[in-house]
Amino acid sequence: MPDLFVGVDLGGTNIKAGLVSTAGEVLHRHRIPTRSELGPEGVVQRIAEAVRACIREAERRGGAVRGVGVGSPGTIDLGSGVILFSPNMPGWRDIPLRSMAEKALGVPCRIANDANVAALGEQWVGAGRGARSLVLLTLGTGIGGGIVTNGRIWEGATGVAGEIGHMCINPDGPACGCGSRGCLEAYASATAMVRRLREAMEQGAQSALAARAADLTARDIHEAALAGDAVARANVEATGRYLGVGVSNILHILNPEVVAFSGGVTAAGDMLMGPCLEEVRRRTLEASRAGVRICFSQLPEDAGVIGAARYVMLD
Repeated sequence: MPDLFVGVDLGGTNIKAGLVSTAGEVLHRHRIPTRSELGPEGVVQRIAEAVRACIREAERRGGAVRGVGVGSPGTIDLGSGVILFSPNMPGWRDIPLRSMAEKALGVPCRIANDANVAALGEQWVGAGRGARSLVLLTLGTGIGGGIVTNGRIWEGATGVAGEIGHMCINPDGPACGCGSRGCLEAYASATAMVRRLREAMEQGAQSALAARAADLTARDIHEAALAGDAVARANVEATGRYLGVGVSNILHILNPEVVAFSGGVTAAGDMLMGPCLEEVRRRTLEASRAGVRICFSQLPEDAGVIGAARYVMLD
């Protein structure tokens, strides 16, 4: 009877669960709305519903689920599996998610940060396949991160390593949502792109996006840039350069084999990556960048699920 594992990617909007083999193959997927308005108890029941669908599929295949991993947004006490705070889940403070999930499912569970397990999934069977070290940057509304060394998540002394979005790249820069200033997130996230384009238009820049300034999105900026809007293109390219500054810091400090990007901002493709790589070449010591692979995620939908399952396998 083959050993199988379930990985869960808990998001503010959706819960994604997958039945994962010991080779990293997703054998079955189940996705349902999170419905965070139900509160922690209700969300745990939603997680249990998604996991049970995967358990039924394991039984149909003649396998057995040996454990469940959950990647959750927020700050987590790894020893106890308690969610200390999760900004994407209203009211989630000091939630004993691991014990609640184990009680609901009767299966051993492990809880980790969602960006960390996504990094682990990418390192195992995605962009970092074959590498022992990888850093993942998740580029969306904010910037998250995960660090994998020697095939395991680098969690830090208190379990909160990998807050890459809050490295400071300009101490006098714009305010960040974390309360500091000049963080990478304040320069290279989707939120930062929108802010920067609005500021440019307020200062007189002429863009086809002027009529949509009130409800502008990063996707709008990408599409306008591709259509030839010079202001939008300059914005995307600036985002790439700021990412390059952050990556240069990562290479100098960690010297990983792979740096990967995931999330909605990556839709800009080469327009983002080109300036990023140029900035890395300009700023990084040759020995620190030698042999590193800087690339986009290869598991845009499954990294969190696969990584959460892998996290349990490594227990």
